[in-house]
Amino acid sequence: MDQNTPTNTGTTGAGATGDYNIPQVVQDKYPDLVQLILATESMSKEEREYWFQILPIMTDEQVSRLRVILEEEATQLRKLDDQYQDDLQKLNQKHLEEWNQFERDKERKVLKAEEAQAEQAEAATEAELLQKIQSADGN
Repeated sequence: MDQNTPTNTGTTGAGATGDYNIPQVVQDKYPDLVQLILATESMSKEEREYWFQILPIMTDEQVSRLRVILEEEATQLRKLDDQYQDDLQKLNQKHLEEWNQFERDKERKVLKAEEAQAEQAEAATEAELLQKIQSADGN
């Protein structure tokens, strides 16, 4: 097979080349760039296909600039993902603390209600005993 013949690896899925007609020369000479192009979120399918087809005629400087741009984009996206994960973790921790506080408050209310009920029962028992004592003294 000649190096300028377009190929399709037949694989599909994230990062796969199955959806694109990538010339063999591009796959052989720029495997890292192929992966960067496949991974970028800033290109449409048509734009990816365009870059795969134009890579063989690009100058080394142009290829280098494209690689730098895509690597920088990937680095920035990783930073954003890391920041998002940190923010999400902080938010989850805050919600956990709020939930724990809610549960503690709920438990306190239940205990206070039980305590008030016990005090009322105790007061009723005291009143009943006092009444019995007074009845016994009055007889």
